[in-house]
Order: sequence, then structure tokens, then C-alpha cells
Amino acid sequence: MIRWTAIAIIALAAAPSVAAAKVPIPKMNPGRAAASPDPQSAFNRLMGGEAYTSSSVSAYAPSGPSAGELRPDLGGEVALYLVGKLSENSGPVGSGITWRVYRDGPTVSGQLPLVEKAQGGDLELRLEPGRYVVHATYGRAAVSRTIDLFKPVTSETMVLNAGGLQLAAVLDESEQPVSQNVDFQLYMVEEDERVLIGDIRAGAIARLPAGVYHVVSRYGGINAVRSADVTVDAGKLTRVSLRHAAGTVRLKLVRDNGGEALANTAWTVYSGDGEAIYERVGAHANVTLAAGTYEVVAQHRDIEFRRSFTVKSGEEADVVVRATRL
Repeated sequence: MIRWTAIAIIALAAAPSVAAAKVPIPKMNPGRAAASPDPQSAFNRLMGGEAYTSSSVSAYAPSGPSAGELRPDLGGEVALYLVGKLSENSGPVGSGITWRVYRDGPTVSGQLPLVEKAQGGDLELRLEPGRYVVHATYGRAAVSRTIDLFKPVTSETMVLNAGGLQLAAVLDESEQPVSQNVDFQLYMVEEDERVLIGDIRAGAIARLPAGVYHVVSRYGGINAVRSADVTVDAGKLTRVSLRHAAGTVRLKLVRDNGGEALANTAWTVYSGDGEAIYERVGAHANVTLAAGTYEVVAQHRDIEFRRSFTVKSGEEADVVVRATRL
């Protein structure tokens, strides 16, 4: 069973869980960043490089007169004020945007020259009159626009059509949060395909374009796996908790009850259908597995010792194998 709720980023720690509810993300305040998990996750990679080829921005350039045809009667610099919003109805984003401003008109190499780069929220620039391409990124979300600067002051609002996704794993029985030994993979759903985007840490906020995503959670790295399709809405933070039915066992081979674990033991754990799912050499083996029945083989000095055991969700247990013929 999967539960997802949504809360405002600014009140992450205090807001109650509300099933299937989503609320707008307020303007972020860098001074309160410590109140919520670090949003600089693996998805906060910049899209694109320091220069764009002319073909990269052609889709964003509106038809109209060239810069040379506009002939403004201005001298010196003009002001450009940029504001980023996650959706049409949300407030300005207070931090986390990377701005790049390019001069229109590619060079001989086919690139647009970068004239300004900045990070944060709102941005105010002084530029020479002319035509520019403004590119804004927010995590994996991006938007570009061609702007003519032939007035003393120009204001532009860039709608990023982006939202946030925060993932957590919990144990099925106790609903205890799992933060260690858990990994998440995120896929973008495009028609009938799932395209891997990358990994995301538990509790981190992934800044993503609005859309449908597929999430896979692996607890323990063996066979405790859960997955779900989730929707990220523009201007909202979606929190998703994936429930794992899993437990942890500590394996050791001893000659007598209460004895020391024997070193140089080769461990192999088999699932209920006989598939080998875990192998290790050492005196001990700590294994997190999906709830169910398993068989373990401990090999020491070319002699094999076997035992069946059961993993219960949310429990930690010792599985002791007796070396009866040593």
C-alpha cells in the first residue's frame, strides 16, 4: 500500500499528513533552509552548458523584427527584472533558480554568447539595448524566452511549470521511517516508456517538471522492493511514502550455542523458490530481506551447514547455524 500526501515546503516538519492533498509551495526563504531537508539533491543539476547553439533556442524565439530593425532611441543601459514562478497561480520563487542570459545572434561557431549568469530568486540586470535569450532552470525544469530590451525598464515573469517530489520509506507494520540502507530511483513516464532520470535521497526534494513519474524504492539492496506511479503538479510539493514489508537478520555459524562466530564462512541465502539472492564471506552477515521464508547455507572448511528461517516485517533477529560436524 502506498500513501502520498502534500504539504508546504516552508512547514515541512509541522504539517500533518493529509491523504492525497496538495498545497502550493510558498516563496522559499533562504534564511529558513534549515527547517526542511536540503533541497540540493541529485536532481539539482543544471540543464545545458554555458552557451547555446542557435538551433537549441530556435523553438523559443518568436517571429518578429530583428534587433537592427527596431532602432530604439535609447542611450546607455536598460533595466531587466526577472521573476520565476512554478505555476501561473503561484508566488515568485525565492531561491534555487539558475538564470542565464544570452545575447541574440549566434557567433561564427553557432553559439549564443553568454552575457550574464546568476543564481537565486528574482534577478535585476543592467544590459545594453538589444535582443536577448533568457534561460531559467529549477532543478530539472527549464524555460527559455527571447526578450527585446528597448525600453528603460522591462519586467518578465518566467513560469517554470515545476513542482517538488519528496520520497520516504516506512516499515509496513510500525510505519517507522527508514532512512538508512534505502535507495530510490526515479523514472519519467513518457507514453508507454519509462526513462531513468537518476537516484534521489530519502527526504531530499527533487525539483521536477510537472508530469507523471515512476518511483522504485529498494530497502537493503536485495529483494525488498516497492514501486509506484506518482504525479508532480506545478507549484506543489508531493510527498510519497512507500511501505516495505521487510526485516533484518544477523547470520552466524557456531560450534556450540553461545559460541563465537566462525571466521571465513561462505554464506549463501536462497529465496523460497530456490534462487540464490545473497552471497558473502565472513564471520557475520547482516541481511535485510523482504518478509518471507528463506534457506541459508553456511560453508566452512568445505563442509555445508543449512538452516531455514523466516523474516518478519519490522523485526531484527539472529539466525544461528550450528556447525555440528566440526
